[in-house]
Amino acid sequence: MKTVVITKTNYKECLETKKRIEKSIKVGGNMEREKKIIKTSILGIVVNIVLIIFKATVGFIVNSIAIILDAVNNLTDALSSIITIIGTKLANKAPDKEHPYGHGRIEYFTSVIIAAIILIARSYSYKRISRKNNKSRRNRLFVSITNNYRSCSCG
Repeated sequence: MKTVVITKTNYKECLETKKRIEKSIKVGGNMEREKKIIKTSILGIVVNIVLIIFKATVGFIVNSIAIILDAVNNLTDALSSIITIIGTKLANKAPDKEHPYGHGRIEYFTSVIIAAIILIARSYSYKRISRKNNKSRRNRLFVSITNNYRSCSCG
């Protein structure tokens, strides 16, 4: 290992070298993380598409709203995985003039989009259950909350 003595004349050069090294380490670590996230998300999308097709088909054949809504749950999971891939790709873009610290905060925005998808699915489920099952309001609310909890815990 080479020892470097920092003086007034080479201070800026040493600082720039340190920044380049830190940036290369950060980019390398993010690339490995990005590959893992994308690989896992693609696997999740494929499995969820198979489950959507199977559950929707069975649900319509036997006329079961529970199975159909389970297919909707898998659809939201697949959409969440697609949004996760897009967010990861955008978040790992290199810093530029407008974003000197990078684009990492895009991941927070994609999380908000995923939450909105889950809320839309919950609303759809509630409407379907309300039309299909015309029982007491308390029963419909319980089923809606249960379905919403299930959507959130599977994502």
